[in-house]
Amino acid sequence: MKKLLFLLLLSLQMLATKANNIQVTNVSVQAATSTIQFTVTWENGWRSSVLNNWDAAWVFAKYKDIDNEWKNLAFNIANVTVPAGFAGNFAPNGAFLHRSVVGNGTTTITNVQIGIPDQQALGIFDIKVFALEMVYIPSGTFYVGDGVSGTGRYIQEASLLSSVGTIYTNGNGNQVYDPLISPPGGSLTSMPSAFPKGMTNFYMMKYELSQGGYRDFLNTLTYVQQINHTIVTPNAAIGSGALVTPSGTSRNYLEVKTSGIPSSTPAEYGCDANANNIYDEAGDGEWVACNYLNWPDMAAYLGWSGLRPMTELEFEKAARGVQVPVAGEYVWGSALIGNLILLLSNANQNSEVATNASPTIGNAVFTSSFPNSPFSGPVRNGIFATATSSRITSGGSFYGVMELSGNLIERVISTANGLTFRSNLISAAVGLNPNGYFGSVDGWPGAVAVNSFFVDGTQNAIGLMDRGGGWNSSSPALRTSNRDASLLITNTAILRGELRGCRGVRSAQ
Repeated sequence: MKKLLFLLLLSLQMLATKANNIQVTNVSVQAATSTIQFTVTWENGWRSSVLNNWDAAWVFAKYKDIDNEWKNLAFNIANVTVPAGFAGNFAPNGAFLHRSVVGNGTTTITNVQIGIPDQQALGIFDIKVFALEMVYIPSGTFYVGDGVSGTGRYIQEASLLSSVGTIYTNGNGNQVYDPLISPPGGSLTSMPSAFPKGMTNFYMMKYELSQGGYRDFLNTLTYVQQINHTIVTPNAAIGSGALVTPSGTSRNYLEVKTSGIPSSTPAEYGCDANANNIYDEAGDGEWVACNYLNWPDMAAYLGWSGLRPMTELEFEKAARGVQVPVAGEYVWGSALIGNLILLLSNANQNSEVATNASPTIGNAVFTSSFPNSPFSGPVRNGIFATATSSRITSGGSFYGVMELSGNLIERVISTANGLTFRSNLISAAVGLNPNGYFGSVDGWPGAVAVNSFFVDGTQNAIGLMDRGGGWNSSSPALRTSNRDASLLITNTAILRGELRGCRGVRSAQ
C-alpha cells in the first residue's frame, strides 16, 4: 500500500491544475485522516469590509475509477481543516475558500485538508483538483434597468427590487415589479420563489472560462463525450482545431494534442498559440477567454464543475451592485468608454496586457478595439486589472467581476421566458450522461428530464438571452441594461460563434 500511495502522490503533483492565474499545488492524499491536502493561490485577491464582499476559490476534484473514467470526487464536509485567517464554505461537490479577514493582494491558502471517501483515500486512484476564481455577491436590494438601453429594456422607474414579497413581471419580461415599491397592475406574472432574482447571496465566476479551463474539462471526458463538445472527432490528426478551423481563428488556440482511438481512448487537448506543435507553453494562450462554445458546451461545463447559469437579474446585480442606475452605463458605473485600438504586450501569456488602456475612462474589448489591430478576438481574462487599478480603469463591476462588458457575450436566463429555471444546488450525484450532455430537473433551458439534456443536439433552449456584448459588438451592446428582444435565444443554442463563451454562478451555501 505504501508503494501505491507514493505513486499516487507523484500523479497528483502532475495533475494539479491552474487557470486565470489561480493555481492548485502540493496536492496529496492523507490516508490516515481520509483527506486530500493542497495549497491554492491566486493574484489580486481581496476581502472588503465596506461591501461585505470577497473573492474566493471554488475547488472541486475528480478521480479516475476502475472503469478508467473521471468521476466527481465527493467531499466529506464534516472533516475539513483551513488555516487561520481563511474560511471555507463546503459542499459535497466543491468548496469555496476565501479570506476571513480584511485584506488584499496575492492570496495563498496552504495545506487545506478536505475529507474524501475512504476508498479514494487509499491511494489507488488518480485524482485531479480544479479551481476557479469566484466573487461573492452579497444579498440585498438593487436596481434593474437604466431607462434608455435596449428596445426590450426594463422600465427603470419600477426597477428597485427588495428581498421581501413576490416579484411580478409582464409577458415579455421587460417590466419587473416589486409590490413593496410599485404595486402591480394589469396582466402580470408572479416570478416563482425559486427563480434566482439576485436578492439572495451567490458567487459568480470572476472571469469568463479560459481556454485552459475548457481544455481541462475536455481532458476528463470519454471519447464519446468529447465528440459532442468539439467540432472534430477525437481521433482527428494532431493539430486539428478543437472548436474552430483553422486553429487560431479569432484567437482560439485549442487543438488535438494526442489523437484518440475511436470509442476506447479519448483525445488529449492542448493550446498552441505559437503553432510550434509544443503544447501548453507559457505563450500558448490558455489564459485567453474561450470562445466558440455553444449552449450544450456551457451547460455541460457548468454541470461538470458544480455551477449553474446566471439569470439576467443576477447579471445586473453583479454589475451595478447597490448603486442607482446611470443612463447608458457600462458595468464600471459610467457611460464613458475608452475607444482604444488594442495593442498587446506579452500576447497569449498570463501577463498579456493592453499597453494603451485608458488611465481614466472605462476599458473594454469591443468592435472599436480592432481597426488596424492584429488581435481580433477575446483577450486574457482580467487584462485591464492590476493591483492598483480602479473599478473604471479595470473595466470591473461593482463587486469586482471582470469583463461583464465586452470580451465575450454573457449567456443568461431571461425573465421573459426562462421562469421555470431554479437555483437548486447541483448535487454530487448529478453529472454528464454517456453522450456528454448535462441533464437537470432545475429548469435549465433544453433540459427535458434527468440526464437527457440535448441528447440529439437539436433541441431548442428557450429561456436564454445574451447580455454584456463581446469583442466584435458595438458599444451599446456592452451596456449593463442593454436588453434587446433580438437577444433572446431559441434554436441558435447549438451554434458556435466567435463571441460566445461561458461564465457560471452558484448560490451561496
